[in-house]
This record gives sequence, structure tokens and C-alpha cells, in this order.
Amino acid sequence: MEKLHRRLYSIDALRGGAALGVVLFHAFFLERGYIIPGFSSAGAGLITGTLDRTLKLFFSYGFTGVFLFFVISGFCIHLRWTKAKAAGNGGDLGFISFWKRRFRRLYPAYLAALTIYLLVHYFTHQFQLSWFTAWDVGLHLLMLHNIDYRTVYSLNGVFWTLAIEEQLYLGYFLLLIIRGRFGWIKTLSFLLAGRFLMYGLGAFIRVAFNVYTPINEAAISNWFIWALGAVSVEAVFGLLTLPSWCRKARLGLAFLLLAGAMDYADRTVDAHGLIHLLLITVITPLWGIGFFIVLNRIVSLESGWRSLGRVPSITRGLAAIGIFSYSLYLMHGLIQYQFTFFVPFLNNLPDATGQWVRLLILSPLAVAFAWLFFRIFEKPFLAPPSYKIQTAAIQAAAASSATEAPV
Repeated sequence: MEKLHRRLYSIDALRGGAALGVVLFHAFFLERGYIIPGFSSAGAGLITGTLDRTLKLFFSYGFTGVFLFFVISGFCIHLRWTKAKAAGNGGDLGFISFWKRRFRRLYPAYLAALTIYLLVHYFTHQFQLSWFTAWDVGLHLLMLHNIDYRTVYSLNGVFWTLAIEEQLYLGYFLLLIIRGRFGWIKTLSFLLAGRFLMYGLGAFIRVAFNVYTPINEAAISNWFIWALGAVSVEAVFGLLTLPSWCRKARLGLAFLLLAGAMDYADRTVDAHGLIHLLLITVITPLWGIGFFIVLNRIVSLESGWRSLGRVPSITRGLAAIGIFSYSLYLMHGLIQYQFTFFVPFLNNLPDATGQWVRLLILSPLAVAFAWLFFRIFEKPFLAPPSYKIQTAAIQAAAASSATEAPV
């Protein structure tokens, strides 16, 4: 019987799928100001041809990999505390030791990627020394670039999510306090209310002062879906029992389809209107709940894979990509877009042709380059896998799905 490693294939596979979703999304859509089928705005043309429109519509949902990443992040970050708590060790993380691990895990690869992007901006004449440049780079170094709309997407269109992650790590200890005092149902309710308050505040500032604030890119706005992953890992270790519906694949798919339909409807309304504000406030939590259910279901299936000694081929393949998904997330834009500045032939292709070149040629090249980047800048700083989980814990999680009880 094949010997299985102690990492969760299910989590690595979901990470790989999320990363590929973002890569495929960016193959068709620019990192900022993208136009997707059904979105109406000044000068926005629709793709002609049924096949092109269908494929582009499908890939337009690749951005949701970001929300899956947030759920997975909550799962993985909360794992150490959960394992200690389940073992009766009190779950004391230690603020300093926690941040040392986070810095070592994220910053070497991030600083390398940031340096590469700055060099590319310099050699493509997009980089000019100014006070704003210093402000921009400084905010990126501190992972605060999501507080200023001018810097959210300025150096690399995906770095905004990393700022959210760092800020959620900072809020993690507060989350533990709230969770310990009020329980998960009230905690999740508080976080969801915080999202609505943030969007209401953003709307007020826009109307009263004509200032646009990056509310969608704020950590508080995404805290709810991140916390769902923390709930999931506690269920795996038996600290709580989830209702059976939390592992129903069809229900998870229903939430994702509902979020997708609402997202499509949002593309047809005024991007600055009240309907858009209401839709966007609700859509992201729906994505989060859908991915939360999917994650629970797939993790529960892993006990079966381990008992049989086999892992589905597609899961194994996605898990292999999931190992270096952080590097892929950081660097795919370099190959898909910035790389073309140095290859005039690629830079001068018609837009429609360029999209397919990015999909069929540059995206696989980005995966290969990300693997090399991972070997050089990420792997040397990796600690042993932080989410080693015994089969018994996964089997217990699967068994608990048959018992319906409040969180």
C-alpha cells in the first residue's frame, strides 16, 4: 500500500486550485480595470462569438480563488492553536514566536518578488523617483498598501491580498479572545456585521467627501470568510461539532452558484451605485460560505483516501501545485504581463490573440517559473509542514458530520 505523507492533500489541492484560478483569470483579464462578459461601462465591448464569450465568462470567475485562499489561510493559521488545545496544552501561541514564524514564512519570497517587480518597473520606465514612490514602496514593505487606493494595485495587482493576510494575522489574537468569550456563532456574527459597517462607512465617505476608500480590500471586510477556515479546523480536531449541512457538497455548490449569479448581475449595474454596494457586500460572504462547505467536504473525504492508501490523481496533481502556490501567486503576473515588455513580438499582438497566448503559453510558463522561484526564495525558509494531521483526526471529523449540533 502506498505510503501517504502527513500533509493534508485536500488542503494542498485546494490551494493549488485557488492559485490556478487566479492565474487563468489574469490570462484573460488585466490586473486592474478588467472587462468581463456582461459588465457594462463606457467603452466596454463584449466578446463576439459564443465560444469566446463562454470561455471568457468561465475564466472571469477565477478571481474567486482569492476568497478560497482566505478560507484556507484561516484553517492553516488556526491549526497550531487547535492542535495544542485538542492535546490539552491550553493553546498558548505566543505573540512573538507567532510573528517570527509568519515573517520567516512569508517575507523572504515576498521581498524577492517585490524587488523583481521594482526592477521590472525601472527597466520598463514605469518607475520614477518621487515622494509618492517612497510612500508606495514603504507601504508595500509594511504590508499596508491596501489603506491607500492609489497603492493597492500599484506594483503588482495581487499584492493587495497579502496586506489583508498580514493584517488578519495581527487581528488573530483578538479573534481568539472574542471566540473564547462569545463562541463562534456570535463571533462570526460580529465579523459579518463588521463587513456591513465597513461598506456603510465607505459609502458615507464617498457621498459626503467624494473620496473613494478601498473598502473591498480592507482586512475587516474579509475577516468573516477567513474565520470560517478557523471554524473548519476546530471541527477536524473535535473542538466543535459542525451541523451536517456544513459538509454537503451540493449545498456548497448552491452557495457558489448563487454568488456567481449575483456577481454576474453586479456586472450590469452602475459600479458606483447603491445596488452595486448592496450586492458586493453580500456576494463575498456567499463565496466564503460556499468554499467553507467545499473545504469541509474535501477534508472529510481524505480519511477515505488514507484508509485505502490512494489519492485521486487530480487531487495529487493540484496538491503538487499547492506546495508552491504562494510563489505562483506572487510571480505569475511577471510572466503573463511584465515579461511581454521585453519581447516586442508578444507586446504587439492583438488583444484577442494576446489573451490566448497568455492562456496557452505564458500561463504554463508562469507555473514553471514559479516552481523555480519557490526552490530559490521560498523552500529554504520553510519549516516542516504546519498542518500535519493524523488520519484518526480526519476520520473523527468525517464521523462528526453525522451529528447535527450548533457550532
